[in-house]
Amino acid sequence: MPIVRFLPSNIDVDMPVGTLISDAAIKAGLEDFHLPCGGKGTCGQCLVEIIDGHPETVGHSHLEDALAIKGMVMACRTKICEDTVVRLKKKHDDSMRVVGNTHLLIRDDLLPDSDNLSPTYSIMHLQVPPATIEEHYSDWQRLSYQLASSKPVTTNAVVLRQLAESLRADGGKVTITTNDEDAELRVMSIQPGHVAGIAYGIAIDIGTTTCAAQLVNLTDGRVLASTASYNEQISRGADVISRIDYARTLERQLELRDLVLDSLNALIKKLCTTTGVDSDDVKAAFIAGNTTMIHLLLALPPRYIRETPYVPTVNTVPTLTASEVGLEIYDLATVNCAPGVGSYVGGDITAGLLCTELTTNHEDVFLYLDIGTNGEIVLGNADWLVTCACSAGPAFEGSGIKCGMRATDGAIEYFDISDNGATVKYDVLGDGKPAGVCGSGLISLLGEMFVRGVVDQMGRFNTELPTGRFIKTNHGKAYLLVAGADTESGKDLYITEADIENLMRTKAAIYAACALILDNVGLDWSSIKQVYIAGGFGRYIHIDDAVLIGLLPDLDPDKFHYIGNAALTGAFISLLTRAGRDKLATIANSMTYIDLSSDPKYMDSYLGAMFLPHTNMALFPTVAAKLAEK
Repeated sequence: MPIVRFLPSNIDVDMPVGTLISDAAIKAGLEDFHLPCGGKGTCGQCLVEIIDGHPETVGHSHLEDALAIKGMVMACRTKICEDTVVRLKKKHDDSMRVVGNTHLLIRDDLLPDSDNLSPTYSIMHLQVPPATIEEHYSDWQRLSYQLASSKPVTTNAVVLRQLAESLRADGGKVTITTNDEDAELRVMSIQPGHVAGIAYGIAIDIGTTTCAAQLVNLTDGRVLASTASYNEQISRGADVISRIDYARTLERQLELRDLVLDSLNALIKKLCTTTGVDSDDVKAAFIAGNTTMIHLLLALPPRYIRETPYVPTVNTVPTLTASEVGLEIYDLATVNCAPGVGSYVGGDITAGLLCTELTTNHEDVFLYLDIGTNGEIVLGNADWLVTCACSAGPAFEGSGIKCGMRATDGAIEYFDISDNGATVKYDVLGDGKPAGVCGSGLISLLGEMFVRGVVDQMGRFNTELPTGRFIKTNHGKAYLLVAGADTESGKDLYITEADIENLMRTKAAIYAACALILDNVGLDWSSIKQVYIAGGFGRYIHIDDAVLIGLLPDLDPDKFHYIGNAALTGAFISLLTRAGRDKLATIANSMTYIDLSSDPKYMDSYLGAMFLPHTNMALFPTVAAKLAEK
């Protein structure tokens, strides 16, 4: 078979003739190789350079002639015919910059009270009476009676083997650990005497782009440490649709499972190392994630999530053990997942709602937005909840944008444009030169370009404006942001009209979904008391910029509230309290899902939002006033 050598790592793999270079790169285990579109050939981000060999291309409409002349090919659209030498592009270091350790809540009383915890895993001290010849109760009967549980009590073979000696070693005093599942109370371990002990749990959020985790003391509810990292699955697709398409075989389903487990287990190891906690002492985990992420974690086929009638394998995952899931904690630790509502509204949303007044307030109406690669929206209060999801796409994560990147050191997060577009000032994360523009920077940039007249309402360049920054590139007309002499790579940073169109599609999808869900229940924007913005990305959005481009509605700024990673906070609450777990089930069962794809009004709403900020300027009075000033 032909040998494929990858530079600069000098890794060789044998592959059959006709194999895609992308498959060879995956087999080689190259960490720098990414397929943001899942290998569909639509993003053009898997460019590699052919140093030696003559591979066969199978079509690549996103590849410019100038790049092809330089020997660049798209790995997902190029087949191996003979021994080949391939060079990968150098990737920017995009390790996560900052991880918050606090829960962002509007009301502190939404968090568990340390004096009233009911975690999924508990340590209990019991005094079990001795056996008598009169009652003749078995050891297990006497222990079960002392638990006074209204649910069936079960255990494992190890506990049964240790039971007799443990009850008789210290006058009936025993320390047991229990797992409180929905249907039963399970005794996990037993030892003689009243032994002081601490149980630990892990709260986890599996996001499409990032994974986050917290190590929690189940005895008092303290968060010992928090951490986050990128979900390694992003190397096989930037959004859920790309990953579903990629996971079309069992082999790839297992590959995606391994990638996310690598991410989660690395977080667990880091948390345990930081705190000095033995991973075997972590006895419970609670996971929040969207429907696709949960399917990929469990290696369930995700294809039916996006095929009519859009039915997932499971919405409410049964309680599993850590060894079954693949988490590197105590093997028999129980793993619970937040219940989902449907294919595109998952447990990350139900968990996030625990951090808001939507589940407690019966009087007012609230809007919950989780803005990321997917846009999930919930409207309502404690009496009724309506939800929908829109395909926002990964543009605000930097994918598909020529100058785009994630929010790491080197990313521009804010722009100030003046002098009719001639002067561009910016703020960069970290101390170095700019390497690209992250999501909050893209929103700021688009708003500044619009209000300064660099682009019109349709997102088209006003090339008659004497900015001195309009340039020609291989990607068409562009607006120069930073000259190459001032960038990390030495190459110009610019934005094209195609980039702007991608951003406008994303913002239009989110605004249109919000507008439609309001219309379906007979309400308008004035009906909303508060708008909760969840998600790591949402935390860094400047409200004024988001309103300026029509991503968020033109409401009183005081109505908007950031609640950070609400999915992780909801997992934390559920890990520690029975009330939280019960409320999750209630939320999932009571939510009404609206399918935007089947509603003809959605496209009308979407087209109206495909302008800056909207075709109906009456919906954005403060923006109209700002434009009049300029």
